[in-house]
Amino acid sequence: MPVASFNPNPMKLGLFTDGLPDMPFEQVLDTACEMGIEVLELGTGGYSCAPHLDMEKLLHSAEARKEYLNAIESRGLKIAALNCSANAIGPGERWASHAPDVMNTFRLAELLGVEHVVSQSGLPAGSPNDETLNWVLHTYPPEMMDVLKYQWDVTIDFWSKAADLAKKCGVKTIALENHPMNMVFNVSTLMHLRNAVGDIIGLNLDPSHLFFMGGDPMMIARKLCEEKAIYHVHGKDTRLNDHIKGLECFELGAYNGPAVDRVWNYVAVGYGHDHLWWKEFFATLAMGDYHGPVCIEVEDPSMPNNLVAIQKSAKFLKETMLS
Repeated sequence: MPVASFNPNPMKLGLFTDGLPDMPFEQVLDTACEMGIEVLELGTGGYSCAPHLDMEKLLHSAEARKEYLNAIESRGLKIAALNCSANAIGPGERWASHAPDVMNTFRLAELLGVEHVVSQSGLPAGSPNDETLNWVLHTYPPEMMDVLKYQWDVTIDFWSKAADLAKKCGVKTIALENHPMNMVFNVSTLMHLRNAVGDIIGLNLDPSHLFFMGGDPMMIARKLCEEKAIYHVHGKDTRLNDHIKGLECFELGAYNGPAVDRVWNYVAVGYGHDHLWWKEFFATLAMGDYHGPVCIEVEDPSMPNNLVAIQKSAKFLKETMLS
């Protein structure tokens, strides 16, 4: 009996350039090439200070767009996605710029010929009268169900309008990151929004958040590949400090507190989970016919600097990705 062959499309190693915010744009491009990076994910606004992209200039100047794209393409690189990780539905002035940033990202994507945008679903307050974000993780007391209903109404309303604009701009996919403090953070919440808005909505699968939230990235990859709902992947890892996790369950300390005292820390890829885990993860994605980018994102307090963390992550991913 002949053995069935399996020939997955190769995934592209990418870099989310926000990890090098102090490095000039063209130096970032040269550094990416030196590491074997093939595609770029570029921050446009929202939470990002957009260190390597001037949104207003690129929106209004064809010459600026031509020079920008030439700098990228002349080095053999491509733009995999624009990233506007944001809370476009947050309450009050704190988040007021985020919705316009998301919408302008779609407009810029059209002008740059980019078909994929990465974002976050965002998180509203618990009612029209609240001014503070409210991430519901338990449905007791019963009033929390009313909070969720209100929040989903707000979320679906915004992303329905956003998706309409994205389609008009030629954007084919909006990949929402499974990030904490967001309405979309797991399979059921993604599918709830996707079913309401349409299949332009999919997941930016970031394993690092799932590790500390208690999810299983491989199970999620398998399930959402069946739904053809994974549009982007982040190469990012987390190390759990089990001796602290067993006592505290969750991390409620300051994000920039001492790493040694935390339940978990983001780390360079391979410093939280080994080669075997990542090889199985990529095999799961490949068998599910995912052939998009895997973009390195780093926030490792144990490394000398982000460049070192990115270099180590790139080396590790080249050893574990299917190509």
